[in-house]
Amino acid sequence: MQLSGCVIAGMLMLSAGITSAATADPLRSPFAPLPNPQRPASRCNDAPEPILNIEGVAYYTDPAFSRVDPARLEADRAVQARLDALLNVVQATVERARSGEQGAAACAVRLLDAWARARAMLGAVNGQGAYHRVWALAGGALAFLQVREVPGNDPVAVGRIATWMRDLARAIRPYYDRASQAAISDLRNNHAAWAGLAVAAAGIASEDRSHFYWGIGKLRAQLSQVTAAGALPQELARGALALRYHLFALEPIAALERLARANDVSLPSGEQAALQRLTNFVFTAVRDPSTVASLAGAPQDDAWLQGRPLLSAAASLEIRVQAEPAVGPERRAPSISSLPEPLARRIGDRQLDDALGPQV
Repeated sequence: MQLSGCVIAGMLMLSAGITSAATADPLRSPFAPLPNPQRPASRCNDAPEPILNIEGVAYYTDPAFSRVDPARLEADRAVQARLDALLNVVQATVERARSGEQGAAACAVRLLDAWARARAMLGAVNGQGAYHRVWALAGGALAFLQVREVPGNDPVAVGRIATWMRDLARAIRPYYDRASQAAISDLRNNHAAWAGLAVAAAGIASEDRSHFYWGIGKLRAQLSQVTAAGALPQELARGALALRYHLFALEPIAALERLARANDVSLPSGEQAALQRLTNFVFTAVRDPSTVASLAGAPQDDAWLQGRPLLSAAASLEIRVQAEPAVGPERRAPSISSLPEPLARRIGDRQLDDALGPQV
């Protein structure tokens, strides 16, 4: 997108209505095991220079956070590019491991360990920088979950990465534990969902149930906001970008549901219904944005697409179709198979889809 210290004492209790596996069982990765490596190894690239401090640049200029200052956006993209440098090489290496390349999993561990050794992203972080850290942790943790259990990995490096991710999650949580009644609040909108995904994935990576269940709590908080029509009020408030941000919010929501399922955590029926309403709402809106435009009070005008098709930003729908092939209005999903590099490639959700398939 984006640790030494004691493990937080105690564990978050599951809210009523959620069932889980026995606490003695280890937390499980949602990914299918990697295939036995058959292809010859290739060079393991060096890790990009670790980043300790993250100073992002806020770029929206209006109260609805729907109009962008181009110069500030470019400055923020430069910050994101430095984090993407690691995520891109790690995720490309994981893809090589999933294709059966020898040594690729160990290479991905070495790349992540370089940043774990440096305690990357645990320095000074401003508000926009904190968002980047959440996205980076989400992508890094999802990639790590695919390679951490491969035989032959350096156990010291694996443990160091787990500790680093645990501490990143620990650094993220306090901000989102606050209350807010703002019309648009990053404590309740898609940012909270992304924080939930990052922290839950880090919880699985580090075997920290407090982090895992905290992340699942953010999933439940999102589902509690879904209206009878299937909309998220926080994202409707984004005006011309309401549809974009519904798609963006559904990404971590859908991925969190799959992390929960992989660990025998079942949402109550009311929350399952809310997830289905949200999914159907987004499917319908992708086909016909007029309903979103009416509810948001503004025509949908997504300048981020720059002429690309709307489904290029629909990784969230891809995740939902993989998890529930019969979702969507009329129990029929739009064509997702040919999405042109969905946003999820950067944060790891596409890997979640490809590895897991329709069954958890």
